[in-house]
Amino acid sequence: MVTTPPLAPNAAGKSPGRRSGRLRKRKLTGKGTGTVGVRRSLRLLRWRLTVLYTVVAGCGLIALATLAVNTDNHLRETRLDNSMETRARTAVALVYFTDSGIQLQDIRQDEVATGSPQLVVLLGYPPQRSVFASSDPALTVTASHLNGVAAQAIDLGGIVRTDGEDDRGHPTRLLAAPLYDNEGTAAGAVVVIGDPTDGDEEHEKLVAALILGCVTLVTLAALAGHALSGRSMRPAVDALERQEAFLADAAHDLRTPVATLRTLAEAALADPAQRSDLLPRAVALSARMGDIIDDLLTRARLNAGVQHLNKELLRLDLLVESIVDQLADPVGGPGARAQVTFHSEECTVRADAHLVTRAVANLVENALKHGHHPGVAPEVDVVVLRPGRITVSDRGPGIDPNVASALFGRFRSDGGSIGLGLSITLWAADLHGGKLTTAARPGGGAVFELVIPA
Repeated sequence: MVTTPPLAPNAAGKSPGRRSGRLRKRKLTGKGTGTVGVRRSLRLLRWRLTVLYTVVAGCGLIALATLAVNTDNHLRETRLDNSMETRARTAVALVYFTDSGIQLQDIRQDEVATGSPQLVVLLGYPPQRSVFASSDPALTVTASHLNGVAAQAIDLGGIVRTDGEDDRGHPTRLLAAPLYDNEGTAAGAVVVIGDPTDGDEEHEKLVAALILGCVTLVTLAALAGHALSGRSMRPAVDALERQEAFLADAAHDLRTPVATLRTLAEAALADPAQRSDLLPRAVALSARMGDIIDDLLTRARLNAGVQHLNKELLRLDLLVESIVDQLADPVGGPGARAQVTFHSEECTVRADAHLVTRAVANLVENALKHGHHPGVAPEVDVVVLRPGRITVSDRGPGIDPNVASALFGRFRSDGGSIGLGLSITLWAADLHGGKLTTAARPGGGAVFELVIPA
């Protein structure tokens, strides 16, 4: 008998059990622990990327829209200034002086006498008297404003622009150009009155269209960003799913061998006389566990796309026979007290030996563990036929037709003739281009058929 000495208390006077419990609680309650935390982080990252795409797209669109609005305003102002300057220069060219005074015949007959912008001709220095005004004035500006801008143009000897309001408070733009008589003396000025609000309706339509377009494009950018972020994170999600599948498959495939190995070790410790018989079985079981781990790693690499199937010619009948002999070993194995019959034809296929071994072993283990009624020893029939068909039948409770289509999900089990590793067998069949089917056995039980193309 082996005794374990009592553990000494730690320096703080607390037992190690309490400390390990505290550490265990910290691990269980840690933020973002395990694959759940990783998935939560990936979802959060995806939404952050979506927000980032949306903000960047929104800032760019707002900048472009602002530029478009400012450009339209500048073009309207430039267009108005050019129109007013052209009208003023035309009026100055049409007005001339003679010995009898100012002559306005030409300007009255020209198109500048009508329409917009308005035109006013002022005489005197400083200008005080209006001698001409275009017809149909839309804006009425006080004489003091007109005389003031005209005086500035005469003083500067060039064109002067200024903004103001008319008598009703409507915004106006004034442009004045000096007039000179035949002796080159300033005799007055031409004042053009423009409406800076002309085109506001079109400008407002442009702003509304830009706002609607920005909202639409930002929405599309958000949707596209969400889709692109999800697509860009797909490899990480796939890697996480492969990791979860690998861990689940490892736990499933190693649970029974580890339990059996522990049983053998405890039996060897309890009865030294049986060690010579038990230790070889433990070594064989350890080798089988190593093969299982190799198969799991191979599956993980194949799923990740870093390894290809190692197909080779093999005798399928001999391979299945060796698997049946190993699993039906009556000494502590899954086939203890089982009656397993094996029939075969000579059959050669090109396949991956490791994967086929794992697939067939899953079928036989499933029949040995679940294909019998409680208290009744399993009876399993294994048949290998050309060109590459393997059937495993049992005499258990059979298959519920309601769940027949869902038999091959990972770790599916309902207590009938349904095991936990059938999804691995189906996966191996798919990789080889084969198929796995199931049906009810006449007289009770289930029949699984695995087809490996030759």
